[in-house]
Amino acid sequence: MGKHSAPRGARGRAAGTRGRRSAASRRGRLDTPRAARSRRPSTGPLQPAPRMRVHRDRRVKTLKRVALIAAVVLAVAVVGGVTWAFFFIRAVEGDMNTSAMLNAKTQGLLSEPEPQEPFNVLLLGSDVRPNEEVARADTIIVARIDPEAKKVWLLSIPRDTRAEIPGHGTAKINSATFYGGKEDGPALMVQTVEEFLDIEIHHYVEVNFEGFQAAVDALGGVWIDVDTEIDDWKAASHSPGHKAKYIAKGYQLLDGEHALTYVRSRDFPDADFTRMRHQQEFFKALAKQAAKADNLLKLPVVVREVARYTITDMSVAKMLDLAKALGGIPAESIQTATLTGEWRSPYVWPDEERMDFLVSAMMDGRSFDETATAADGGIQPADITVTVRNGAGRGGIAGEASGLLKSKGFVIGEVGNANQFVYDRTLVIYNGDDTEAAQAVAAALPKADLVPSRGMYLFDTRILVVVGEDWELPVGPTATQ
Repeated sequence: MGKHSAPRGARGRAAGTRGRRSAASRRGRLDTPRAARSRRPSTGPLQPAPRMRVHRDRRVKTLKRVALIAAVVLAVAVVGGVTWAFFFIRAVEGDMNTSAMLNAKTQGLLSEPEPQEPFNVLLLGSDVRPNEEVARADTIIVARIDPEAKKVWLLSIPRDTRAEIPGHGTAKINSATFYGGKEDGPALMVQTVEEFLDIEIHHYVEVNFEGFQAAVDALGGVWIDVDTEIDDWKAASHSPGHKAKYIAKGYQLLDGEHALTYVRSRDFPDADFTRMRHQQEFFKALAKQAAKADNLLKLPVVVREVARYTITDMSVAKMLDLAKALGGIPAESIQTATLTGEWRSPYVWPDEERMDFLVSAMMDGRSFDETATAADGGIQPADITVTVRNGAGRGGIAGEASGLLKSKGFVIGEVGNANQFVYDRTLVIYNGDDTEAAQAVAAALPKADLVPSRGMYLFDTRILVVVGEDWELPVGPTATQ
């Protein structure tokens, strides 16, 4: 029978009444006339006797004492928690490199975000080597975070992108931190990115590679699906004896050393572009795992590890708030994109039209994918000739891809095999500044990466599609429309 069933409750009330009445008799029989004590109802169920005022007063006093004790215990717990948090934050801030936070020039450039409104964070990964105080930024990402909508946009900027560095003329965008020096490097980078993208930056976070590695280890490693085998001793220069230079293909748990190799490696046909995609995928995996309940408890430890290698305008309390906010955002709500362009040594000349599409999408809260399909600018598939090659060695996939593109109006040229069957991902390769045609072709495929040719691929058509191991022919209307 349930806890609150009527018969059981009636028995409990009756028993309790009898117990109280018996105690009252022992304490003060003279207070109550014998007739009143012995009186019973002639009919109906047993009824409890009316509670005397003295007993009610005692019960009220007891409840007040219990409430007071509970309040004191709660207050001690709260004060203890606040005290722990205070000393924890003070201790971590003692470890943090606060040069950016203390630099008036950087503070003056950063805009104060409105409460609960989307804000932009400039994320830099730097590789300061022995005997160096200043290094060029190795990773440049602008993150837009919408705490209300629980969405994040990550826009990667190639480090060799041609940009105007205020006061220094044209240079690679990652040179801003170097030109600014130890004191003004953050300020100059903020100013450069703001002018380059025509947006406001609200927060600045620069993490040394050592901090990245420490954070991953503090979290217990990160699970990620590695799309291609990596064997790169240059990317593993941080690892004693280059022991973390090799990462097998497949889903696996990466510790800090191997995770750093994964996000640093450029040993790919398109170099930095695959590396930036890996960095974006790693951030998604990190956010997904940080959102788990057991990992949320590790966030203070992760923040403490990162703090020693971080330059930022944010206090530790704000960093914890940011970490918690990111932990509540599902991985599928993280949008990623990379600025594309044409390689003309020594720069990547940005595709300004593509950049405008991506920045507008990010600032307007739209999907990056929407801009990819809208970026054809009115170009017609019949104007685009495409070469299709099988880059994975799976029978029939080049024919499937060419058939899909032909059904959507593209003009198909050569269909055959690539020189090597080593491609894990499908690539859409273009020459020069023909990014509009490449975007239109990529939008017609289930999934594909845009890659500038840079003279590394030979083809006679406007676009080359290399079909990779990830190819899956769509089913239903998408395959035949």
